[in-house]
Amino acid sequence: MVIQQHPDEEVRAAIIRLSDALCSYERNTGRMSVLILREQGGFFYRALGGKPNVPDDFLYEHILGMSD
Repeated sequence: MVIQQHPDEEVRAAIIRLSDALCSYERNTGRMSVLILREQGGFFYRALGGKPNVPDDFLYEHILGMSD
């Protein structure tokens, strides 16, 4: 998967901060999270476990199966 860069610098920085915070949370709790951002105009961002390199073949059924 190609990681898209948001055209707005502030949004890019916010995504990095959010991903870093989720990664820290996951390390401290042993939980896993999925972050999906989608915007009109085509911007799309997915992160799994605090990492933005989610494979293209990642199944959304897996996401739904992550619930406690």
